[in-house]
Amino acid sequence: MAEATDLKAWARPRSGKGGARSVRREGRVPGILYGDKQEPQSIAVDYRAISQQILTGHFQSTIFVLDVDGKKTRVIPRGVQLDPVRDFPLHVDFMRLGEGATI
Repeated sequence: MAEATDLKAWARPRSGKGGARSVRREGRVPGILYGDKQEPQSIAVDYRAISQQILTGHFQSTIFVLDVDGKKTRVIPRGVQLDPVRDFPLHVDFMRLGEGATI
């Protein structure tokens, strides 16, 4: 089994355009955490940490341990939206990986 990389995240109280813009002003990237037969959760990830992971070149095939306010979850990125002009991340989608899940 591959090593999982740790990534810190925060739960977002607001979703939608206004909530995403306020998260970006704080220096974070808005995202969504879904899958594993649980409700989707709006999250925010540190901009610098996610940018470094995207630049590695194998971001969408890396398994992460996402620490959302103290609760750790194994995830894999499923989508990244980038700014069309400046190429910085605007939004990230993560899919939960349950116990014994195959990808």
